[in-house]
Amino acid sequence: MSHSACFSYCLGDRFDLDVLSPKLATIGQVQRLRDAFLVKMRQGECVVFHYGVLVCWGIEEDNALAICKELGPAVEGPIRATRDEISFAGNPQLDRLTIKHDHFQFPEDDPLHKLAVSHALAQSVKLEAFEEQVAATIKETSPIPETLASKGKIRLPRRKLAVLRGRLYLAKSQVNLHFDLLDKPDFFWDHPELDPYYNLTRANQELDSRLEILNKRLEVIGELLEILADEEHHKHSSFLEWIVIWLISSEILIFIFHDYLGWI
Repeated sequence: MSHSACFSYCLGDRFDLDVLSPKLATIGQVQRLRDAFLVKMRQGECVVFHYGVLVCWGIEEDNALAICKELGPAVEGPIRATRDEISFAGNPQLDRLTIKHDHFQFPEDDPLHKLAVSHALAQSVKLEAFEEQVAATIKETSPIPETLASKGKIRLPRRKLAVLRGRLYLAKSQVNLHFDLLDKPDFFWDHPELDPYYNLTRANQELDSRLEILNKRLEVIGELLEILADEEHHKHSSFLEWIVIWLISSEILIFIFHDYLGWI
């Protein structure tokens, strides 16, 4: 039984479909199934998802990377590129998909079976991009709560605080806006018989537990946003208080110089 590789790539936030469609036509025979494009080539198959993910079956990685480069002009939105790999083979002695140590065995060579698995693999590699993005944001801003705990305040100018709040909010909103991509795809309404392929792969990729962890990390970002908002409000209030103090002091000085000393 020969084994082949399957590579999953998250190239960006999404694909521009107007640019993507003619690019895919130069690669192979294209069939659109809901929000996925199934591309059949001489060697292997590719499944392309509108949210910036490409899953390549039975294709050498050099060729898969060449396809990624070809689709580059259709990629929109900056995102940390991610990659994943599994192996697969056909085994006619089986009556269902089996997975062991990231090795997938299919009972038959059916493109729709691979497409069903591709949905979960694509969600996994997309989730990995979100995980890395959120982890990098938390790491970058980790000195803020540490400084607050040790010194009682954050020694940053208001503009810097506002920039940090914007970056944290952007990281949180980008994930929240794409959370629906991690739900069960509409494709399975048309093909309920393929549910077991998707569900088994989703469990293998631990999508549910990873989503729970990501939600907790997003809660950390939300709490940090509140801390920064309170600190920015405090700095603004302090600034206004000093203006009031300065105005009152000026009034007192003018009163003294004018009424008592007659200098003004």
